[in-house]
Amino acid sequence: MTIRILRPLARLAGLVLPMLGTLAAAAGPSARDFEFRHENVLGTSMELRVRAATDDAAQAAETRALAEIDRLAAILSSYDPASDFRRWQATIGQPESIAPELYELLRASDQWREASGGAFDPRVQALTELWSRCARLDRRPTDDERARTQAQMAHPAWRLDPDRKTAEHLSDAPLSLNSIAKGFILGRAAEAARAGNPAIRGVLLNIGGDIRVIGEVARTIGVAPPVGDSESAAPIAVVEVRDRSVATSGNSQRGFRIAGTWYSHIFDPRTGQPAAGVLGATVIAQQAADANAIATTLNVLPIEDGLRFVASIPGAEALIVAADGQIHKTPGWSKYERPMTATAAPAPPRTSPAVADADAWGQTHELRVNLEIRGPEGNTRRRYQRPYVAVWVEDKDGLAARTLALWLQTRDPGPRWHPDLKRWYRDDQTRKLADDTNLIDTLSRATRPPGKYTLTWDGKDDHGQPLAPGNYTICIEAAREHGTYQLIRKDITIGDTPFSADLGGNPEIKAASIDYHRK
Repeated sequence: MTIRILRPLARLAGLVLPMLGTLAAAAGPSARDFEFRHENVLGTSMELRVRAATDDAAQAAETRALAEIDRLAAILSSYDPASDFRRWQATIGQPESIAPELYELLRASDQWREASGGAFDPRVQALTELWSRCARLDRRPTDDERARTQAQMAHPAWRLDPDRKTAEHLSDAPLSLNSIAKGFILGRAAEAARAGNPAIRGVLLNIGGDIRVIGEVARTIGVAPPVGDSESAAPIAVVEVRDRSVATSGNSQRGFRIAGTWYSHIFDPRTGQPAAGVLGATVIAQQAADANAIATTLNVLPIEDGLRFVASIPGAEALIVAADGQIHKTPGWSKYERPMTATAAPAPPRTSPAVADADAWGQTHELRVNLEIRGPEGNTRRRYQRPYVAVWVEDKDGLAARTLALWLQTRDPGPRWHPDLKRWYRDDQTRKLADDTNLIDTLSRATRPPGKYTLTWDGKDDHGQPLAPGNYTICIEAAREHGTYQLIRKDITIGDTPFSADLGGNPEIKAASIDYHRK
């Protein structure tokens, strides 16, 4: 699940994204927001926002957060064969002394499995591996294969000794702590970023769409729609949180396509089948690990059971999107929810004609822009900072019509690197002269999975006005502080005829393509 900060309203980046937050009066006037973005952190994207008094304090917070993520990943990773968790799984029938963090997660997993009636279960990894094997063969598992896998899952996975703090691995069933470990690491890393430093007034940490907010700041977070997984999709709800965690789980980003049908990557351990009754769930809770576990569980339980489950957990609230698109909320969700409407700046005169809503091409068609940011060659595990990227649409006169994405690294005294995006920055200055709207504040985007993104243009300009069919240009600009400057431009004609095109790549953008089609 993915973050971004917008004004006046957020459109989504992953499953969840934050907009511009407010600072408590106690923080004082000298504190500023600093922003750090990295790719391939726990297999996804990461955004850290620090409210700090100085640049040095903010950068030290970034260093501490990354170090804590690395430390805990070395203990809890399900993918690294050298992690404490994987090495413990290689043992069988022998009590082992394990890291306190691993013991804590195993104990918490037992508690969530019992509380959820078996809907949450780390042994579900056996189903993930079964369906992955079958998906490569483009077939569903047979009833016999599912029965054998569930029989394997029926054995107790471990036994904990609370006095000695040991764990005995009891079963050969594959295990994964992914549904709770990311939240656990997120919470610990956010605390590490603050680390009792009075110069740090607040921290927002987003890892793959799961968010932890701590300190003297309140942040406004948009909830991504569980379908239409575009970076530019509008949120379905907006909440404001302080000292809380927000997690979203759903099937829009990961799953299996078998014989043309999409199946969720989330499984019901009790039936062996992919979860199907829920498209996505967003949870607000005190602790990030709890929000993580609850959100996954809500994808498995029937809607009414899920709402009762959340009601049994003190301090937790949830929004659930059912398979039919209906939105269900717990009663306490409303205390966090904020209006989604905002007053846009008046639209300047345009050279591209605006049209009535009923006649707009965006009513029937959409344009999708796909791009992949280039990471370090030959090292799929290494994290890397994302370049500064702008993706936008120009009209026939070369003026910016719609900014789809703007990804920056913000440092004291502000977004100092945006002039490196030379063509987009030129258009932004023109725009500010026309209507005093600063697009840097309006359209600051973040990401979900590492490197690969999809943006959708709905046929409207930056003021929400529908545009007429005609000639436009898609622009993808990328710049890196210690790298290169790159610009991809593609002229297109918007009309009734669908089309697609490969835009190629460069040293910063590995690949890009566009697809214009009926909705």
